[in-house]
Amino acid sequence: MSDHRNTTPEQSIDPELLQALLVATAPIAPPDTLRVKVLERIQTAKPAADFKTLRDGYGWTELLPGLSVKRLFVDEQAGTKSFLLRALPGTSLPAHGHQGAEECIVLEGEFSMGELTLRAGDYHLAAAGSTHPVTHTRTGVTVYLRAPIADYPGI
Repeated sequence: MSDHRNTTPEQSIDPELLQALLVATAPIAPPDTLRVKVLERIQTAKPAADFKTLRDGYGWTELLPGLSVKRLFVDEQAGTKSFLLRALPGTSLPAHGHQGAEECIVLEGEFSMGELTLRAGDYHLAAAGSTHPVTHTRTGVTVYLRAPIADYPGI
């Protein structure tokens, strides 16, 4: 049995020629109704009951200037909620207490609570009954939090 596959290496297009072709190509504008149709389809899509997917960029709510939150999941049975908290550079949060355990994972940036600075990848647990001092970020920060529902009633 013979092998009929093409053994000739593919030739690549010269990068300068490719750039010239891309620049010379006129952009094609999609129909005005396309964006509306795509958004409608996203909104009416019915995901499987066992899964929940939230897309990046949607669902953020500004709590205070420089501070936004995106609720991910409320577990009524466990009495907890999970959410993302995003603070712009220079944002501070007041000292606050915790009725139950709060878990935090820093996803981007860094923030400080007193002498403790947490950076991307760090995990922090605040035990029930604990109090965080004033929290400040000079770089901006995005964190994942899982906490008792009662600790964050507005989220």
